Amino acid sequence: MEFDSLYKIYYKNGQDEWRDILNKRRESESTISLPLKIREYNRRPIFPSFFMYHPELVQLLLKLEDKKAKFSMLVNGVPQIMVIHLLNNFLSNEIKASNDIEGVHSSRHEIQKAIINSQNTNLRFSSIIAKYKALLQGDIDFAYHSSQEIRDLYDEIIASEVDKADLPDGLMFRVDSVDVVSPTQKIIHRGLLPEAHIIEEMDKALGVLNDEYIQLPIRVAIFHYYFGYIHPFYDGNGRTNRFISTVYLAKSFHPLLALSLSVTVKSHRGAYYDAFKMTTSERNGGDVTTFIMEFLRLLEESIDNVSALLEKRVSHLDEYSKKLDAFLDRQKVSDSLLRDIYYLLLQARLFSSRAGISRNEMILTCKKSRGTIHNRLQKIPKEYLVKVKRGREEAYMLKMSLLAHD
Repeated sequence: MEFDSLYKIYYKNGQDEWRDILNKRRESESTISLPLKIREYNRRPIFPSFFMYHPELVQLLLKLEDKKAKFSMLVNGVPQIMVIHLLNNFLSNEIKASNDIEGVHSSRHEIQKAIINSQNTNLRFSSIIAKYKALLQGDIDFAYHSSQEIRDLYDEIIASEVDKADLPDGLMFRVDSVDVVSPTQKIIHRGLLPEAHIIEEMDKALGVLNDEYIQLPIRVAIFHYYFGYIHPFYDGNGRTNRFISTVYLAKSFHPLLALSLSVTVKSHRGAYYDAFKMTTSERNGGDVTTFIMEFLRLLEESIDNVSALLEKRVSHLDEYSKKLDAFLDRQKVSDSLLRDIYYLLLQARLFSSRAGISRNEMILTCKKSRGTIHNRLQKIPKEYLVKVKRGREEAYMLKMSLLAHD
């Protein structure tokens, strides 16, 4: 049974049938009432929000769990040192896409530079990168329970990137109005007012986000919608919202998947904003299922895209590992550590997005001394290597042309 939004039902079937279906959904045993009320911009009716465990939503949840399990098996086939490189690359893509969505100019080069030199707090985006890295390293179990914690997060990761005129001017959030606009700059919603109401509704939304009786992907989707609906800041709402979504998704999904949210949203901005607009419309009667379905579809597409990327890289690794075996045999390279380093150089070429692998990473991976690694690297002809500058250190990759004829 396919899910249809109340918004579409209203225009297809008319007001009487729409009202009948709205009442049935509200009273259904599969419906969960939510604490916030929804009112469309420039309209009077206010609707209590709810969502329902529609069969299509349940099927989508089951598909996500199945794909998540398969992804975990797939990522186990990727060398751990290369997973770290992938995470750094995905982090760069996530920050770039999140900035692009909000029209914040940034380049991959400056983001990657800040990731490599993460100790330099003077670099742009250093604060949000430090926060993401703490998440990836598992240093902190991130959770947000109050409006004050949301404001603290904003101050930590966003405030330095926002014009002074757009910084919060209230006790925690904004005092004046702010609009949510579509990619075509059309107003689709106006954030809540006054600030006391913003604080009250944000605390309610955080209650839903941390309600463990609701499946995690659903409560992340609900909070994501609520945050956009409340719109607590003048600027930086989307980046803050997507960071929180990533943090919570990473509690259940592999970080590579959690770090793909903004990239997928950016690719489907039209559908994303349409779902927000439709959910907020008075014709949708407060049914947040509409947005939840779209959010989970985006999450499913993220899993599919990252899985396809990894499958391709792992397939290439298998193919080129055989070629490298044949090459090293012809070169009569019998030293097992030297062969291991060659394989690390190959993995760096396939998984590091041209960031290479440093000597320190070789030392940690091979569990050998600096002198031993240096000695083996000296035995690899320079013409076999591609050197990459990473901050103050050099990194290396294998020249793939060596294996072109194997």
